Amino acid sequence: MFYYFLGYRLPSRYFPIGMTSSKVRASIIKKILRNDCGENLEIEARVLLGRFDDVEIGDNVQINEHCRLRNVTIGNNVMIAPEVYVLHSGHEHARNDIPMRFQPEKYYPKTVIEDDAWIGARAIILPGRRIGKGSIVAAGCVVVRDVEPYSVVGGNPSRVIGRRDQ
Repeated sequence: MFYYFLGYRLPSRYFPIGMTSSKVRASIIKKILRNDCGENLEIEARVLLGRFDDVEIGDNVQINEHCRLRNVTIGNNVMIAPEVYVLHSGHEHARNDIPMRFQPEKYYPKTVIEDDAWIGARAIILPGRRIGKGSIVAAGCVVVRDVEPYSVVGGNPSRVIGRRDQ
């Protein structure tokens, strides 16, 4: 709760005390996540992490403004651009006699973003996906399947548009 009352509302790094605000947010998140959080985090304003109980963050991670992350493990040296959504659940929809809104919630396996990945602005990652090591997810991409290591994906639905040469 403390994060949402204080850290969430602090200004982004583009404001005069922004870099200090980012460090304060990272410090609060590190205290909440304890062993599930690495070092040298950069957390911008308005990042939603749900109840924090299903989030793990590695070292040297940058998460930009207005992201919404749930049920996710984030590796080391990951960059997440503004307004990225990592979805965590959905609704059951098999029964026609009950409106979908009233059917039970469906939970998925944890989403994994491996080391050295870059997630572009406004990307949406559907629940339970694996973003491979060294991958790039283009801005606006909707990730509907796992992303192979060192590949570049874009579009809706996501498709491979390039590879990062070793």
